[in-house]
Amino acid sequence: MKKIAFAAAVFAFAAAVHAAPASEASVRELMETTGARANMAISLQNLAKTLPQILRMRAETMARNNPKLSEEQRKAELATVERRMPGITVALQKDLNDPKLVDELYNQVVPLYTRHFTQDEVKALTAFYRSPAGKKSLEVMPVLMGESAQAAQKLVQERAKRIVEQTK
Repeated sequence: MKKIAFAAAVFAFAAAVHAAPASEASVRELMETTGARANMAISLQNLAKTLPQILRMRAETMARNNPKLSEEQRKAELATVERRMPGITVALQKDLNDPKLVDELYNQVVPLYTRHFTQDEVKALTAFYRSPAGKKSLEVMPVLMGESAQAAQKLVQERAKRIVEQTK
């Protein structure tokens, strides 16, 4: 019995090792089917909108929490952040909305798929996303992700509120 189990394990391992890696062309076909390029562009546009605020908050936090700065230096640092943010925002939005960036990202993602999926898996995924259920999942997944994020945020806020109340 042990010999049969061992032989099966060796056969399964050999089959996995010899599975053909996904071709670049098949990955590009899958990505085209799923609308990956458009999703990348939307993600970068969203990042262009949120990144300036994240950078501002980080710079302000660093200035406020730097024990080496005097109050006068802290105010000067915060003023510098405010002065520079409009230019940084414009530059970030221009750069992150550049169509060439989407192309660069797209071309860097293709090898990731070829590394993680076999040719048969990519073909199966492409077939699925072309099916009615796959097309629907592409439409519904962003909605589900947004609703899930809202539900998670609500739960975390409720728990955080409870913890704050318990630790008074």
